[in-house]
Amino acid sequence: MAQSSWGMLPSPQMRWCTIMMKIKPFEQFVGEDPAVSYIGIRADENRDGYISTKPNITPVYPFKERGLVKADIIRILEESGIGMPDHYRWRSRSGCFFCFFQRKYEWVMLAQEHPDLFEQAIAYEENHSDGRTYTWTQGETLRELLARKDEIIAKHEKAMQRETKAAPNRPLAESLEAVLEEEDAELPCLACHL
Repeated sequence: MAQSSWGMLPSPQMRWCTIMMKIKPFEQFVGEDPAVSYIGIRADENRDGYISTKPNITPVYPFKERGLVKADIIRILEESGIGMPDHYRWRSRSGCFFCFFQRKYEWVMLAQEHPDLFEQAIAYEENHSDGRTYTWTQGETLRELLARKDEIIAKHEKAMQRETKAAPNRPLAESLEAVLEEEDAELPCLACHL
């Protein structure tokens, strides 16, 4: 991933990634041809997402149009034989591996599950020709976070046990999301949130 023309990486304060890495390349590929952009926002999400403003690109919301909520999407994935993506064992949303909206536990698990991608995220954090400091997580670098991995995992496991006890019949994906929401009250990435 390259730095933006603004000389910075994406962050909650400067969310240029969706526009520059998703919408603009899509618009360039489509050109002036008519196209339909299917947007996977559910009926239980009160948002439109980031969509193209080009008149030749028509946004369509199949989940919203059919009244499908999160439980419906999970059911469809399970009944189709596709199932939930593997990363939902430790992440509450899909999206970029270096997403700044990841919680500390999700970063630790990225390091465990995909060390190559974690190292790439560290490289984005550390390699700045102008010498400035950038961190994906508030208040610590990914290397500092990884040094605390045992503490982060233990805290997460304790919270999962508490959540499972409080709601024993809740699907694992929903319990995980609830626990990760406790870690921070940040608004999730609106482009990636399932």
